[in-house]
Amino acid sequence: MRTLVALTLAAIAICGCANDAQRQAAILNCEQVGITQKDPQFETCIYSYGLQAKEDALSSSYDGALNAFPPPDRLAHRGPGY
Repeated sequence: MRTLVALTLAAIAICGCANDAQRQAAILNCEQVGITQKDPQFETCIYSYGLQAKEDALSSSYDGALNAFPPPDRLAHRGPGY
């Protein structure tokens, strides 16, 4: 349980710092597909790439949380006090 809380807090801290990096990556991705900062679709493009990055981070966190605990057969082999 402590590990899960620590991982959650670490993920929140990383997400707080990653906004500028995500925005720069989104700008580069939009420019690679031909949408420049002068185009009216530019903000929509940045927003969609930002959502995609958040979705990827959420999926990764979810997959990590599923594997946070050892399988039940390993828990049975531990001694008392666990």
